[in-house]
Amino acid sequence: MHRIDTPTAQKDKFGAGKNGFTAGNPQTGTPATDLDNDYFDMLQEELAGVVEATGVDLDKSKHNQLLTALKALLLSRAHPFADIKADGAAAIAEALSNLQLRESFSGVVGQSRNARMSVAAASATATFSADELIVEDSGGRQYRVTSFSKVINLATTGAGGMDTGVVPATGFVALYAIYNPTTSTSALLAVNATNANVPEVYGGTNMPIGYTASALVSVWGVTGGAFIVGFQRERTIAIERVVAAYSTVPVNTLTSLSIANIIPMNAVAISGILAVAGINTTNAVTELAASANYLAAVQAGGNSTIGGAQNVSVSPYSDMSITTSQSTYWRSSVESGTFTYGTVYINGYKF
Repeated sequence: MHRIDTPTAQKDKFGAGKNGFTAGNPQTGTPATDLDNDYFDMLQEELAGVVEATGVDLDKSKHNQLLTALKALLLSRAHPFADIKADGAAAIAEALSNLQLRESFSGVVGQSRNARMSVAAASATATFSADELIVEDSGGRQYRVTSFSKVINLATTGAGGMDTGVVPATGFVALYAIYNPTTSTSALLAVNATNANVPEVYGGTNMPIGYTASALVSVWGVTGGAFIVGFQRERTIAIERVVAAYSTVPVNTLTSLSIANIIPMNAVAISGILAVAGINTTNAVTELAASANYLAAVQAGGNSTIGGAQNVSVSPYSDMSITTSQSTYWRSSVESGTFTYGTVYINGYKF
């Protein structure tokens, strides 16, 4: 492309070296700017090249081909940034990096709306659903997945099954929602979480091909290679009541209690029931705490003043914090009278 450069062009009209046109001035003998074939060829080929760059042939009968070509080559208002998307994942990643943006303004990985899963009877299969949830890849790009409802089968491997190997006979499995941004497909992937506090984004080396984003959506107990009975709402899982501790002799000081066979390493809080029983007692109590110095302590307690009658005090508790993975502290005792028993039940946890 060039500016007019015929001998009669107005020199430096738009700055040094930037010629322009003049209508001339007969009184001063200044001629109007002459045009030449070079200039017209330049205009023709510059304009025609834009149209032909879209793969369209020039059509003498149409007067909107340049406008149509510009719309096709530049960002379309009907489908903003569709051209970048069409260039693929690498182009999207580069564009986002240049703008210092995430894949979307979604929120926290694993965040979900109306997440749910129910296992009515021990089974190797289950369905996890959520109205929407957020997944993330290793580079921090996030995707919002809507109307998610997928089946997991612990007897298989790959998308919809275990990531590798076989399901543990007894222990825990973590479930990840996984997502393929190229095809917009999603699935569940199970990971053995019996001896691991698994990350919020899948960190293994067995992600199915094409799936790059993920989010931890559940950590569930298994026995006999099958999911135990329970149900999940958001990140709270209810299970059948399990005795975590029971004693017929007083436990007078807070004592460490392992609950590794009941809750996974990812659990951050537990719920359940406390009970204490005694005869002619004062200050009968069963206590549960997150630490030996009574952090987040909960208790059940009472007195029995009727001669010879056993009194049982029962109290539910919920969301008691777990500060040491799969461990808590408990005690059960009476100030006076006969101690009969103390019990700690667990019937749910949060992760």
